[in-house]
Amino acid sequence: MARGGHATVYRATQDSVGREVAIKMENRRLESNRDQARFLREARAAGKMSSHPHVVDLFDVGVTVDQHPYLIMELCDGSYLDRMRVSPLGATEARDLGMKIADALVHSHANGVLHRDVKPANILYSHFNSAVLADFGLAVLGEMRDSSVNLEVLTPAYAPPESFRHDAPSGAVDVYALCATLYAVMRGAPPRWDTDRSPSLITLMDLFHRPIPDLPGVPPELTQVLRYGMDNDPASRPTAEQLCDLLTKVDLDGGSARPQVPPPRYGASDDTPTVRHQRKQPKKRWLLGLFGIENR
Repeated sequence: MARGGHATVYRATQDSVGREVAIKMENRRLESNRDQARFLREARAAGKMSSHPHVVDLFDVGVTVDQHPYLIMELCDGSYLDRMRVSPLGATEARDLGMKIADALVHSHANGVLHRDVKPANILYSHFNSAVLADFGLAVLGEMRDSSVNLEVLTPAYAPPESFRHDAPSGAVDVYALCATLYAVMRGAPPRWDTDRSPSLITLMDLFHRPIPDLPGVPPELTQVLRYGMDNDPASRPTAEQLCDLLTKVDLDGGSARPQVPPPRYGASDDTPTVRHQRKQPKKRWLLGLFGIENR
């Protein structure tokens, strides 16, 4: 069904119950018994996220005989990357999508689980559910994968500046990525990007200085909330819970209600992001989502 730099997705049938499923298999190998055991333990813990109505159902995880980790999950009809390529979403549909996925992030962050690759390709839909966040099912502790700056691991169009600086991961990464995703599904392309190709790291860091303009036909109040979530300073972004609340309060019917969004912090946002080579030690133990398909 899909192939990326780190994993391949297959369509399959679960014979015992006769249902179609998706199998996602990572290209890397876990060669030691210790790594396999830890992977299975942490993956199953993170798999509890699938109890949320807007997280894709996870049926099983495991390691193949040739040491490739995999997950078996709900088969969906398509992704919001497919949707935005056909026709951008309207403001109401994008706002409602954001509320659902933000609520899924509230649930995951409360359980110490980060996603780190929220993007249109990882938000799926089916006949029965308009939005589910994929790739929560397989998660491991950060030390199981090198979290250094690597454009092949990140999806640069939706990653915040701190992801390129070896900063300790936090829920602010997911908030930025979700706001960038919501902007993209209405624009038809990621914020600030005017090409399908990934720019160099220098060019990429320069993009963070560019303003995020309003979109035709999109109420400025909604764009303002998304800008707030894409502040270059992670400490200035709302939490996932605050973002969900702000999106709920956005009035798309011409009423008087307005979300209370703090004014832009230009000093923080205009600081030049720099790539540092000394990794910070995280203060909190997070489960970090992986198995991202390189699919922008």
